[in-house]
Formats: sequence, C-alpha cells, structure tokens
Amino acid sequence: MQERLGDRRNRGAAIAGLFLLAWLLPGLARAAVAVDIVGASGDLRENIEAYVGTLQDDELASWRSTRTRLYENVKEALRSMGYYGAEVDIGLDRERVRIAITPGEPVRVRRLRLVFTGDADSDPAFAALRETLPVREGDILHHGRYEAMKTAVRNLGVERGYFDGEWETHAVAVDPEARSADIDLVYASGPRYRFGAIRFQKADGSEQDFLRPGLLRQFSTFKEGDPYDAGAVIKFNRALLDSRFFSEVRVQVERERSVDNAVPIDVVLAADKPNNMDVGIGYSTDVEERLTLKWQRPLINARGHGIEVGTELSPVRSSLDAKYTVPLTHPVNDNLQYLYGVRREEVEEIVTWNTVLGVQRQLRQENGWQRTYSLRGLRDTTELPGGEIKKDLVLPGVSFDRLRTKGGVDPHWGDRQFYQMEVASEDVLSDASLVWLRSGFRFLRTYAGRHQILLRADGGTVLTDNFDDVPQSMRFFAGGDQSVRGYSYRSLSPRDDNGIAIGARNLLTGTVEYDYEFVKRWRVAVFTDAGNAFDSASEPFKVGSGIGIRWVSPVGPIRLDVAWPVTETDKGLRVHFSMGPNL
Repeated sequence: MQERLGDRRNRGAAIAGLFLLAWLLPGLARAAVAVDIVGASGDLRENIEAYVGTLQDDELASWRSTRTRLYENVKEALRSMGYYGAEVDIGLDRERVRIAITPGEPVRVRRLRLVFTGDADSDPAFAALRETLPVREGDILHHGRYEAMKTAVRNLGVERGYFDGEWETHAVAVDPEARSADIDLVYASGPRYRFGAIRFQKADGSEQDFLRPGLLRQFSTFKEGDPYDAGAVIKFNRALLDSRFFSEVRVQVERERSVDNAVPIDVVLAADKPNNMDVGIGYSTDVEERLTLKWQRPLINARGHGIEVGTELSPVRSSLDAKYTVPLTHPVNDNLQYLYGVRREEVEEIVTWNTVLGVQRQLRQENGWQRTYSLRGLRDTTELPGGEIKKDLVLPGVSFDRLRTKGGVDPHWGDRQFYQMEVASEDVLSDASLVWLRSGFRFLRTYAGRHQILLRADGGTVLTDNFDDVPQSMRFFAGGDQSVRGYSYRSLSPRDDNGIAIGARNLLTGTVEYDYEFVKRWRVAVFTDAGNAFDSASEPFKVGSGIGIRWVSPVGPIRLDVAWPVTETDKGLRVHFSMGPNL
C-alpha cells in the first residue's frame, strides 16, 4: 500500500511538471524581433522606440494587424513631438521590421495664450514662472513640454496655497496643413489660502511638554495669517529636525480642516532619545593613537537647555571640554554657551597645559555664516626643560565662520572661511597685551565625477610689543598632516638656543592638491604644501610635496600620504596618516 501511494505521488509530480513545462515553453520560445528605424534621430528616434516597444517574433504571424498597430504607434509618436505631416513606411524583410520615416516640416506654436485669474494674477511667483516655461511662440509643438508647462503651473499653485486652482481652459488647436498650433490656457487659481493656527502635539495626540510653547514658536518660519507657502513649511520642518531636540518631527498641513481659507498646521513631535553618545578610535601621524568620547544631551529641560561633554586621549594631545547651552532669542540660531576645558599637549620637549573658562554667544544666519562673541579666561602653563612658566589672560573675542558642504561624510563639494580675533591687556587681569588674529580658507570641488581639487590656506599673526610674554598656546606653529606635509607636527617655528621650537608671531601656509578616483571609493592624490611659522618676513617658506592614496570608508575618508621636504633635501621622506574630511 505504501508503494502504491508513492507511485501515485511520483506520477502526480511528473504530470504537474509536464503541465508547467508546457506552460513555460511558449514564453521561452518567444524572441524579440529586430526593428530598424530610418530617417529619425535623437529625441525623435527615442520617442518612436518608446512607442513601438519590444516586438516578439510570434507577432509576425499576424503581420497585417501588427503592421497597422505599429503604423498608428509611430504616427502618434511623431505627432506628440509636432510632426503631424510625417510619412511612414513599414515593411518586413527576413524577419526584420524596417520603419522608414520622412518627418517633413514640424508644426510650430503660432500663438500661446496663458492667463491666470484669481489671486494668482497678481502673484509675483506666477509672473516669474512665465519666464521659465518650456514652451514659447515659434517653438516646435512638443506635447510633452506642453504637459510639463501645465504641471508646472499646477505645482506652483499647490506650493503657493491655491488649493482650489483648476484649469478653466486648456486646449491645443492644430492646423496640420498650415503647420501651426494655437495654445489656449486659462488657470483659475481662486483665493490664496493662509496659514492657520499651529498646534504642537505628541504622536498620541496629547499636548507636547518637551519645550515651552514660546520657544517652539520661534522655530516657525511663518505666523498665523501669512499667505501659505510650502517652502516655509519645509523650512520649518528642517529647523525642528536640525535642532536635535527631537527624534521625530512631522509638520502636517491639514487642508481638509481649513476654515475661511485658513489652513491649520499640526506638528507631531517625539523625543525618545535625549542622550547621544559618540565613540571614536583613530590614528594620525600628528597625535598617534587617539580615542575620542562625546556625550550630548541637547534637551535637558523645557527651557531648551543642553549640555555636551567631550574628551580626547592620545600620547601627544589630551583634552576634556564641557559646554552648557542656553537659548536666547532663538532655540538654535541664537544661544549662550558656558565653556570649560582642559588640554595637555606634548611636542618635542615642551608640555603645555591650558585651562579655559568662558562664555560665548553664537548667532547663526540664514546665509550660513555663524558669528560668535566670546569672553575667555585662559591659564597657560608651559613646562620647559629649564622650568615652568604660567600666564593668565582674559580674552574678549569675535569670530566669523561659514561651512558649506555637499556629499555627507565624503564631501564632493564644499568651502569654508573663518576669521577670528581675540585681544588681551595687561590693564585688565592679563599677563600680556596682545591682539591675536587668525583666518583660514578651504575650497573643494569635483569635476566630471572623478577629478577633485582641494585648495587650503591658513594665516595668523600676534600683534604685541613684548612677544616673550605671549603664552605658548597663543603662538603659531606649522608642519604636520593638516599643515606642511613632509615636516613633523608643529616642527616649523623659530627655535631657542637648545633647538626647541618655541612658536612664532606669524603663520602662513597653503595647499594645492589634486585627487583622482581610479575605482569607486579609492582616490590617488598629488599635492604641494608651502608655508612657515615665522617672526620675520625674510624667513624662507618651507615646501613639501608628495603623493597619497584615499579610501572612502563608511565613517569618512582615510588618507595615507608620502611627502618629502623639497626645501631641505637632507631630510628623508615622511609618512602622514589621517582620517576625516578635508574641510
């Protein structure tokens, strides 16, 4: 009995297999037929190919009906691009289909009438749209561009709050014999809607309690009663996300709840992850092995306060920094920060300790610039072979900084500018009188997808009557991975009688680098760095040149460079290893 059941199952499986094979074989046997198109090129040819599609060999069996279908499709493809009088001949030669086209003169737009009625008639955005429409009088009638023009008008209407807008008239009158067409469009926009009340809430519909309502309203790029603008809604959503206060943000336009053309705005917020922790392990030639830790809590309380603590540990440089942030006129774009930091650095035989206690106000502008006013108390302790030197400074200062990038952790486009000034006076709790100036510039562009150019420049100066009183941390040094490659970290500066680098009054360095991507995520580089940290303009610049390789890892570029000091031929090659973006 068991064997009979097994036999039946095997026979059933075999029969099912035969049915499946019989069902699949016709499809497997189908093959595409070659189609030759003659007399059309460029966009016109591509449009015909799209309308014709793929022709299978079994369609040749009913050639008469297939030819009729092809003829209609080709004529439609030609008409859609303005060729209403084109001649089409379709033949079959040894199972190859040949389509011969004689396009003739195309139909051109003789008259274009585009009228906006309602509030859109006086809207500057619609007036500007007229200048960018893809159809003009005298153009070949292209139905795709005609539809794109209608879509552009409708999209602008939605973006600008004309939610009742509709086409009152949309017609194209074609005269094939005269090779001309008249387009008549009337867009009735109706009234422009306004922003209604903004409501902040949690995902469950309850009222949010993360931030005070007054602070939340400061994020808004519009106020109740303003004309509706979708761009302002997107900007509002982005501002809330960029604040890092919230783990989720959804700005919802409630059109169906509009009353008297006022659209309510519901903002759904979540703050499930108030703590952020970053851990990094790396290596660079300048500071050797490095461990970094950063803990951040952007939102401590409903007043918008936040805290950030970070540390860096390496054989050369170690630091601990803390920052407490209090919003002023805007939760993100204008805030007060209280600072504390300790830093230890050991270069050659000099150990420098810096302790900073300060306060600063940061103001971010819409154009990308960040302006910072600061007041720092600095204690600089320098341990020399001959003893210890302590300097105290009170440093009011101002800085301007702008960073623009595209491309995430491996930017393909970007630039940065920064300018900084701090002053100190012996008359105001300081051991030195000075003006400290620093500036920098970065420029990164990628051409043809593979060719990348990096330009970098840094400059600085200390204005003082007694440079000996200037603490070590306020002096300038050059050399290293981010300065003049081919020279060791902070090795370029004036030296004392014991040959120890003691820092300079002035700094000027520059870089020109070319990178080429030879395979995805891998680039080869050639570069030249030049500059020095110097007291006198008569001191010569140092030049370093070399080659390198870059690997774009998931956490950012990793760079390995081999450089040689061009101006000092007696010194050998130096290897530089570093991580992170160039900007």
